[in-house]
Amino acid sequence: MLVVRYALIGLFMPLQLSFVGFSLLMLATVCISAAGYIINDYFDVNADMMNKPDKVIIGKSINRRNAMIMHWCFNIVGCICGGLVSFGIGRPNFTFVFIFIAGILWFYSTTFSKEPVLGNVVVALLVAVVPLIEVLYEMLPLLALPLNALSDMHIRFEEILVWSLGYAIFAFLLTLQREMVKDIEDVEGDRTYGRNTLPIAMGIQTARYCTIGVSVVVLIALAYAQICKLHDVYSLLFLNIGVTTPLLYAFVVLLKAKSVEDYTRISLVLKIVMVLGLVYLIPRMV
Repeated sequence: MLVVRYALIGLFMPLQLSFVGFSLLMLATVCISAAGYIINDYFDVNADMMNKPDKVIIGKSINRRNAMIMHWCFNIVGCICGGLVSFGIGRPNFTFVFIFIAGILWFYSTTFSKEPVLGNVVVALLVAVVPLIEVLYEMLPLLALPLNALSDMHIRFEEILVWSLGYAIFAFLLTLQREMVKDIEDVEGDRTYGRNTLPIAMGIQTARYCTIGVSVVVLIALAYAQICKLHDVYSLLFLNIGVTTPLLYAFVVLLKAKSVEDYTRISLVLKIVMVLGLVYLIPRMV
């Protein structure tokens, strides 16, 4: 959100949110995300004990009751912060966006995550919403301004739309791919505890082919962005070395993957690519 604010929106229009408002928006996002992670770990603790016993926190470092209290505390703080920034820009009804997302994360943990593909898509959509929320809250105050004032500000709406949607699509596809990889990685524990993820419902090979398909879409989308939009030397060098090359490596490993370790490696590479995708924008802030 920091990168999107200063390296994307700030280049094409005057920032509308105060730093306090922006900080509240970030805090709301972080708290609701944290609450989502906690409740997901709460309901998945048995499967996680089988899939990743060394990474389990709930039931070991934190008891289940305290975890539930933390979940509600983070959600309440997140919704309050979201409400404050919504009131601050004159859009109090947008408080329900944060309440809705908190509810979706609850239902993801209790229901959606146990269904093939649906849980993956829900998580990917929620990740994709993060850069769009920042754009939305910077743009909403502009609706109160007269048209002549907007004209004088020389706002490049098309550039903001293209970049923000590009990042949202990139986040959606990479998260979807990584969630599908994680389902294959965790198939044994998920099967034991009654989850019906894609590799359980349709088999590991089918799930792998679907993940390969998403990977191909990611690579095509990245190639399209470079051909149609990103022609400068910096973009070509950074994206080809820092993003495309790791993605191609993950794609090759995915084609040959046979063990849990292979899928763990792919998941790690996708995490690194997500970070590098954001790092790409940072020089634009200077």
